[in-house]
Amino acid sequence: MRVIGFLLSLSILIHATAARANTDIADVDIDRIPVCYNFGCSTRQTIGISRSEWSQVMNWFLPRAENADNERKQIQQAVGWLEVVAGYYTPIHRDKGQNRLDNGGMGQMDCVDESTNVTTFLRLLERYKLLRFHRVVDRAYRRTMWDQHWAAQIEEIASGERWAVDSWFQDYGNIPYLQRTREWKNIPFFFTSFIDNSTD
Repeated sequence: MRVIGFLLSLSILIHATAARANTDIADVDIDRIPVCYNFGCSTRQTIGISRSEWSQVMNWFLPRAENADNERKQIQQAVGWLEVVAGYYTPIHRDKGQNRLDNGGMGQMDCVDESTNVTTFLRLLERYKLLRFHRVVDRAYRRTMWDQHWAAQIEEIASGERWAVDSWFQDYGNIPYLQRTREWKNIPFFFTSFIDNSTD
């Protein structure tokens, strides 16, 4: 019973931390990009990137997508590249997929960090009107009896279909997984929310 109580308390703490992290990403621009790391957004750093670096990001949207499916592919590439650029200015370039600590810990990101940063990156794309077929919405959340998991999320404007943008499974700089949120959430309640059930 003590173990179950501890796990429930830990789950509540992580949920509260993640919810607070979502309040800091409303106003972003290329000269003020909040980036967090070291688990639960315990370390926060605001960076600015150059016009040249931002042009590299915008290039992923050329030519402009003709449909939502193509735009989602562009979003994956742009988010992966924004993480690379953010790694020039922060220790997140040391991040390993999932919650591994074999990099010494500094710069490592858990799903709270990853989902918050990716949401920030998506807000930046939205601010510069690079998204035509999608809007950025609140992060996706799933839980099991034992743990919980967060991911950034977009919504296709025409259909209302939501898509989870999940970079937690990948090492730094790789493109995130992107799948329908309803599929991303489809995990056994009595197993673990850290299942990679993407089709990529």
